Amino acid sequence: MTSLSGGIPDGRVPGASDRDGPVPDAERRPALVVVEHDGESPADSAFELLGAARGLPASRVVAVAPARDDRAGRAVAGVLPADEVRIVTGPALSPPTADRAAAAIHAVAADLDAGVILLPHTPFGWDTAPLLAARCGVAAATGCSSVGLTASGLHARRKVFQGKFVQEVHLSGRLLVATLEPGAASPVEPGAPKTVRGSEYPAEPETLLSRILELRAAPDTGTDLPGARVVVAAGRGLGGPENLAIVEDLAAALGGVVGASRAVTDAGWLPHDRQIGSSGVTVNPKLYVACGISGAIQHLVGMRGSGFVVAINRDPEAPIFGAADVGIVGDVLEIVPALTRAIRAASGA
Repeated sequence: MTSLSGGIPDGRVPGASDRDGPVPDAERRPALVVVEHDGESPADSAFELLGAARGLPASRVVAVAPARDDRAGRAVAGVLPADEVRIVTGPALSPPTADRAAAAIHAVAADLDAGVILLPHTPFGWDTAPLLAARCGVAAATGCSSVGLTASGLHARRKVFQGKFVQEVHLSGRLLVATLEPGAASPVEPGAPKTVRGSEYPAEPETLLSRILELRAAPDTGTDLPGARVVVAAGRGLGGPENLAIVEDLAAALGGVVGASRAVTDAGWLPHDRQIGSSGVTVNPKLYVACGISGAIQHLVGMRGSGFVVAINRDPEAPIFGAADVGIVGDVLEIVPALTRAIRAASGA
């Protein structure tokens, strides 16, 4: 058990006098959900965080949306089924860097006397949460797979040592800050909020520590790997890029997409956006087929949420078999084409 505690110094959030004590009145104070968005619609994480916040004994759930202007904020707010959506606008939030977002969220937390702030565990969230916690003088629990709130504080679980262990974290204090991993909570359905309110963040861009010089969109590969229901992953056991076609054929037969181990992307056989694992993307498909993947812990971290796992490897001692529901020991170059033929024959294709 890891126990962290913290307070909110300088009176910046009301009630700071008991900052190091328990949170007996948590149910009487709001839970804040920080909304990541593109100026047009919220990210999927917003609906997951709202789902997690609804499970907390808070008085109400407030979604906070930093935005460049009121129009953009209201476009996002209209589909967030929160008790209140607080739109914070200003030139320093177009787009928001971590220090700008932290300052704006802190202002809302102080105004509402928030008890909990939840952020997505994304590049935006993991940059913003520590700065926000520092502004409030509290600890932050990052990368959580679950959170719960009791009279003694916030209890969270998170994976550590690249998924080998699950750590239990307890935060005590008047304000609790945490980031949740994608998929950690069941999302709510989009819907209209009960109330939408706007407020201005007066700081100008030049007064803050960082600014975004340029935004570049990643190439659109047309592949939604994190959201795929079927993933067929290629490993070094394929032998070379010339054999990727058999994995692509199997994925097509199953109606899925192609992923890869780090060895495959590092070798340049597939782009890095196909990499599954602790340094790549996390997938949670209904079916995961590992083709020639040995199963290093870094890879297992990225696919262990799969519903059903089929592993194909010629090494009977390969770690991937420990995570598999069905293991096939044999030559991947023979087995994968045979599977593809059988699936196509069964489907009449």
